[in-house]
Amino acid sequence: MAFDPKSASLKDLAGWMGDAQIGSINYNIGMAEMTRRQTEAQIKSSENQVLAAKAEIKAADAAVRAADAAARGTDAAERNANYLWWSVIIAAIAAIASAVSAIVSAYSTFHH
Repeated sequence: MAFDPKSASLKDLAGWMGDAQIGSINYNIGMAEMTRRQTEAQIKSSENQVLAAKAEIKAADAAVRAADAAARGTDAAERNANYLWWSVIIAAIAAIASAVSAIVSAYSTFHH
C-alpha cells in the first residue's frame, strides 16, 4: 500500500519526508502537503480570530449599553433624592408651622 501524505499524521509525514532526498518527488509532495496543512491551519485561525473580534464587539456594545443604563439610573436616583430632600424640607416647615400654630392656640387659650 502506497503512502498517502494527505491522510498521514504529522509525525508520519515528517518521517516520510525525512527519508526522502531533498528535491525528490516524495520530498516535494511532502512539502506541498505541509504547506497545505499550514495554510489550512492559518485559515482556521483567521476565521477564529474574526469570530473572537465579533464577540468582543458584541461585548463592548453590551458594556456601553450597561454604562448608559447605569448613568440613566444614577440620574433617576439623583432626581429621586432631590424630590425626597425637598419633601423632607416641606414636611419640616409644615411641622414647624403646626407647632407654632399649636403654641399660638395654647397661648391664646390660657391668656384670655
